[in-house]
Amino acid sequence: MSEKNIGSVALIKIGKLFEEKRKALGKQYKSREQFIYKRSDELFGSEDWISLRHLYNIEHGKNWVSIEKLIVLADALEEDPRDLFAEIVNIYRDSKH
Repeated sequence: MSEKNIGSVALIKIGKLFEEKRKALGKQYKSREQFIYKRSDELFGSEDWISLRHLYNIEHGKNWVSIEKLIVLADALEEDPRDLFAEIVNIYRDSKH
């Protein structure tokens, strides 16, 4: 499998991981818009913390998530950033096989 295909498969699986974790927070976070808006109020002092487009692209495997954004997303998802990173690494490694 080519490196590009491995990356594509891994990105899609990682995106699904983020989407599943967001939806697991409860019905009020099912939509990306509500998740961004509510988490902004609840955790980030009503500050912009991620755009709808960026979250969409992450969840659909179109973009890798930066370390900075991973930490912020982990907070929003009520996850330890180290544990979330470990899950991402495992998905990436498993995609190579």
